[in-house]
Amino acid sequence: MPPEAAATEIGSPPSPHGGWSQDCVALARALVVPPISSGTVQDCGVLDRDGAFCEHAVTWRGQRPMMTPPDGPVEPAASLKGRYLFAGQIWAHFGHFLAESMSRLWALDHINNDLDGIVFIPKRPADYHDLKRYQKEFLHLLGITLPIHILDVPTEVEELIVPGQGFGLGAIAAGSEKFRAYIGAHFARDVAPAGDPAIYLSRTRLGGLEGSVVCEDMLERNLEREGYTPYHPQKHTITNQIAQYKAAKQVIGLDGSAFHLFAFAGNRTKDIAIVLRRNSNVYSGLLTHIAGFTGAEPHVISALNADWIPENKDRPGRYSFGQLDFEDLRAELIARAMIPGNGRWEVPRFRDVKREMAAFSQRKGILYQRSKTPRLAVPAPTAEAAQ
Repeated sequence: MPPEAAATEIGSPPSPHGGWSQDCVALARALVVPPISSGTVQDCGVLDRDGAFCEHAVTWRGQRPMMTPPDGPVEPAASLKGRYLFAGQIWAHFGHFLAESMSRLWALDHINNDLDGIVFIPKRPADYHDLKRYQKEFLHLLGITLPIHILDVPTEVEELIVPGQGFGLGAIAAGSEKFRAYIGAHFARDVAPAGDPAIYLSRTRLGGLEGSVVCEDMLERNLEREGYTPYHPQKHTITNQIAQYKAAKQVIGLDGSAFHLFAFAGNRTKDIAIVLRRNSNVYSGLLTHIAGFTGAEPHVISALNADWIPENKDRPGRYSFGQLDFEDLRAELIARAMIPGNGRWEVPRFRDVKREMAAFSQRKGILYQRSKTPRLAVPAPTAEAAQ
């Protein structure tokens, strides 16, 4: 068997080139098992009527499956009569909801329409019983009107359709052909472009609850003087965000979830710059997603002098803060024709950095340590490679 064929078989990571990522299986009297505790990898998923673990229902992240078979026999605590689509795990986190909770909905274009609903299991089992407002809006923009069930106890489903994972994190971020076609045919088709032509995707109003860069407010002011309008995605509806992303001709932002929604919007502008907020390669999924869905190749700019990391962590992560070299960043943006370079740039002093990190530490109750590591090399994949 050719290696490329083996890579698309069940039990291997989902591939954007085909295989199980574009297949469905139908199960009678399937048992849908939610996780009982939080974790990166969880004992949960789907069992067939004989108790066998359904590999088709497993979510993968890169080369790693995020679901493992439940330990021991599981008895149903509830039942659902009818025919349902299994959509995987639902995340409260915006970026993971887009990247990992939507990955199986492509099957709605390839099965009979006599479904009674869509079922999810929660990623975080505590107190998750209904969709959040932004999730309802996203599904509405896909034209989905079927009832949504979030199953928080083991539930026997009379008939369950289990699609393969057509999208996610890793190589599958490019999307399978069927997933890309589904998004292109349905998502936000009636939302017209509206908004500013040059935007900076800002994190300044997140209040430091999530990681960012130190002195981002200063960066924001610098970019305003270069003609960019700060845009705070979390302050807007999904519909407004899509309209703005469709209208934008130039986009600069720190690596983050907003770029996943930007990719779904389908804007094919070539003037996109992703500024790294941490020395980490997690940005690569954003590149693959944008390239796979729009053909664009964003400029990735690594201009970090250091990372500020929670003292109990050994590497940059979700809650770390990057320390930018503002002068290097300005030069990189000019070189890529993302800014004219006519505006005055403020440059933070080290005392500004220390003062802001002290404030973050107090607000979050976390002590941060400064880690100076070699600046990350960021060769960007070509759009053809992402396909």
